[in-house]
Amino acid sequence: TAAKLVNERGGLDGIFASLDEMTPKLRENLTAAEAQVRTNAEVMLLVRDVPLDTGLDELAQGQVDAEAVRKLFDFLEFRTLHSRLADVLGDVLGAGAPDDEELAARTLEPVVAVLGTAAQTVEALRAAAAPEAAGTRLALATPAGGLAAGLAWAVDPDAGRVAFVPGELLHDPEVSEALAGLVGIGAGSPSGSSERRRPLAAHDGKALMRPLLDRGVEMRDPLIDTMLAAYLLDPADARYDLSDVAGRYAGLDPPAHAPPEGRLDLDGDAVEPAEQAGWAVLAIDRLVAPLREALAAQGLDRLNDEVEVPLVRVLARMEHIGIGVDRSVLETIRDELDTEAEDLRREVLADAGRDINVNSPKQLAEVLFDDLGLTPTKRTKTGFSTDAQSLEKLRGEHPIVDHLLGYREVEKLRSTYGVGLLAEVGADERIRATFNQTVARTGRLSSDAPNLHNIPVRSERGRVFRTAFVAPPAHKLLVADYDQIELRCIAHLAEDPGLITAFEAGDDIHTATAARVFDIAVSEVGVEERATAKMVSYGLAYGMEAYGLAQRLNIPTGEAAEILDAYFEAFPAVRQYMDQTVAEARSKGYTETLFGRRRQIPELASPNVRLRQAGERQAMNAGIQGLAADIFKVALVRLDRALEDRELASRIVLQVHDEIILESPEAEVAPAAELTREVMRGAFELRVPLEVDLQVAATWAGAKG
Repeated sequence: TAAKLVNERGGLDGIFASLDEMTPKLRENLTAAEAQVRTNAEVMLLVRDVPLDTGLDELAQGQVDAEAVRKLFDFLEFRTLHSRLADVLGDVLGAGAPDDEELAARTLEPVVAVLGTAAQTVEALRAAAAPEAAGTRLALATPAGGLAAGLAWAVDPDAGRVAFVPGELLHDPEVSEALAGLVGIGAGSPSGSSERRRPLAAHDGKALMRPLLDRGVEMRDPLIDTMLAAYLLDPADARYDLSDVAGRYAGLDPPAHAPPEGRLDLDGDAVEPAEQAGWAVLAIDRLVAPLREALAAQGLDRLNDEVEVPLVRVLARMEHIGIGVDRSVLETIRDELDTEAEDLRREVLADAGRDINVNSPKQLAEVLFDDLGLTPTKRTKTGFSTDAQSLEKLRGEHPIVDHLLGYREVEKLRSTYGVGLLAEVGADERIRATFNQTVARTGRLSSDAPNLHNIPVRSERGRVFRTAFVAPPAHKLLVADYDQIELRCIAHLAEDPGLITAFEAGDDIHTATAARVFDIAVSEVGVEERATAKMVSYGLAYGMEAYGLAQRLNIPTGEAAEILDAYFEAFPAVRQYMDQTVAEARSKGYTETLFGRRRQIPELASPNVRLRQAGERQAMNAGIQGLAADIFKVALVRLDRALEDRELASRIVLQVHDEIILESPEAEVAPAAELTREVMRGAFELRVPLEVDLQVAATWAGAKG
């Protein structure tokens, strides 16, 4: 409307001079806004008579530092805009502008041969696996839809030539056999030594290995997984999509018109799967050299080659096998939680004295603080908080608080695990989680879809879920758990005589710690003192300070500080180790485990005090957690290999934190248990023994209690 009026009336004066010709509503609005409109018009005008001390020649646009612009755009993730720089800036890019050869080096243009029949595919796969190709690198990739959408491999990466087989052809038995001959291990792969096989390169190799296993093809370990390599080089980055990694380490522009990975193609102009996979193959091939060089420069090549890359196949197998569950047990647990949640909901309503939505923070706040007059503990933007921390402080003031906390606990268990786990049970009565190597900055593994790492174990209600995880007939679950591995890592890293002596003697470490911290005899240590010592010991592994300890023990911060001081007085080498770790991290900008795993901590250089303190806690945490993670990964890789070498039928089906769960035939339990304990204890030589708690039962709950 505004543009139309300006065009018709010639400007503001013309508009306001003809108000009588306008509709009553428009006339009313314009009259009310006239003063503001005229002020806006004045403000919008550029002032053109400002005296300048600078001549026109000095204001002329100079040459642009193309490399600086490229780095800035890479940092800001302006991938598409970066590729348009030359068109926009033209000659202004100056001497730093890339020439045609440089632009070509940053742009990948795959020449993709799409294989249309099973016969063509078999022929191409066999040609790629021919003896004359042995020793040459083979990059593999899939389009965004994964193996179901197709598979591409490099035929001649220097010339940009790529072969692509559509996903539907991969189900053909002859194609699967030929594919096994190219990328697999075992009977389907080429005979002879490993030197005759083509080294493989992939990005997120597990995403390729897992569906290949479903098709009966067990892919061998790649020479490099570019996603894992990028993670090792900077675990704090969290951007490991191939286009990000290719831009960062090989200077490659993203494929034209391709939407960011994981995003919808709303414009409908994205490249075809074959072209997409073709670009990915060439990008992976181009990344191999710079990533291998970067890994070697940071001393990470051994960790990559001997731990992280071999672990990919172990995790892929675990995901493929899954762990057995008893669906009927899960259904019973869900039904019981349904009933308990409803009973507690009714208790809350009875306490409230009126009908409310117990899941509504607003309605709960009205009942708790207005109707019942309880004392608020924390204010939010919309009112008083009813979160768990706030409610815990109100325990004992009114029965509704206990009922509400109980309801929330049960409802979370019901929805997340009672209903959630049932939705993940496959037709073969097994649950298959996904295990992640590139999420935790410390090197720890994580789990999702479903997250089996987070199944509650602190409450009886939570522990009951473990009864649903079962071994198949004539089998047992063998559960092996590192005993206090983080505390043993602290003893090793700090070289503290007190901790080392306690572990070597096989003492109860928490009782021994409590005796030294509280300066009492071991026989005088009670449940409370032991629990406090345990909290302090494990808290240190996560960089916990006085405030965090106070929150966990529900004591004043001053008292918590005194306990920490007493701990460090009893174990002075631990304090020295913590201080030294933070100082080294501040100097280098990163921490480093004994295996060479690095973690960048930019927060240590922050001017913000809180961020800097958080960085210090991360530094304390990284060395301890990182070493524990490295040891555990070594154990997983070696155990998987040992089971295969001994030709045992026992299989690793799950890992949870420091725990490995195997499914073993009953007749094989004894040798499998002995082998598991031997491998886990020998994964790394600490100054204190690496002990393993090993239990065997028909269910996970039976083994863990």
